Amino acid sequence: MNDPKKKLVIFGSGFLGELAHFYFTNDSNYEVIAFTADALYIKESTYLGLPCIAFEELEKYYSPSDVHLFVAIGYSKLNAIRIAKFNAAKAKGYTLASYVSSKSSTWPESMQIGENVFIMENNVLMPFCKIEDNVLVWVGNILSHHSVIKKHTTITSHAAIGGNVIIGEACFIGLNATIRDSIEIADGTVIAASSNVIKNTEPHSVYMGSPAVFKMKAEDAKI
Repeated sequence: MNDPKKKLVIFGSGFLGELAHFYFTNDSNYEVIAFTADALYIKESTYLGLPCIAFEELEKYYSPSDVHLFVAIGYSKLNAIRIAKFNAAKAKGYTLASYVSSKSSTWPESMQIGENVFIMENNVLMPFCKIEDNVLVWVGNILSHHSVIKKHTTITSHAAIGGNVIIGEACFIGLNATIRDSIEIADGTVIAASSNVIKNTEPHSVYMGSPAVFKMKAEDAKI
């Protein structure tokens, strides 16, 4: 007999919220029962046919003991908004759900996954990957053996990440980036699209090119 589905509330009613609803509904052991957002941004009382509740009052309707939450927010302001809402959800006592697409290639026996991780289809995760909390991985990436992806990072699509790589907190890895094995991407690093990273990076900096070189501080990037 199949286990009963867990109840899930999704924070966010933008395109990522819609994607999260689709993936969790069609490819997980969760049942999406509602959406939530900050009261300021709620224009309608429903979204995708489900209740949309002000986050400020969420506990009145859905207790942390009864439901899980997923924060469906992208990488705006270098992941800062997603980090803030992740922390706010944890402060309210919610357990945050994670999703790993069944259409990705993984080794669950050796893989460590934190809370509020979202891994879409066609990713390859080799054995002994560790992915910490609140990491967003779009489609078609390669995460090689013993890679560590730290909290609040976004990896877009078609990145190739070598073995024994450590990617720090709140990083952004652009489309088609390549990161050679056994190097460290420092906290807050932005790797631009199609860049080839062959050495360690400095914190809160943008790297571009092949080989990738420092271009600007991350605070000046339009992300």
